[in-house]
Amino acid sequence: MQKFWDLFQESVILQAVITVILVGGVVYMYVTGQEVPNELNQLLTLVLGFYFGSKVENKKITGAVGRILNGGNS
Repeated sequence: MQKFWDLFQESVILQAVITVILVGGVVYMYVTGQEVPNELNQLLTLVLGFYFGSKVENKKITGAVGRILNGGNS
């Protein structure tokens, strides 16, 4: 449970929940045949870009820290 709160504090869980809710809403609208507003599509693109962009940036930082801690032997 402590791991959950650590991730929540770093906003990893919150980012994932918001992204899943937004994607689920848009997919629901498509499946039920409702028209998806252009603003919602733009918001979905923004949120997905931020979510996956933060994952890539986090991976770069983690890799750099690992190389530093290992003395550059990676």
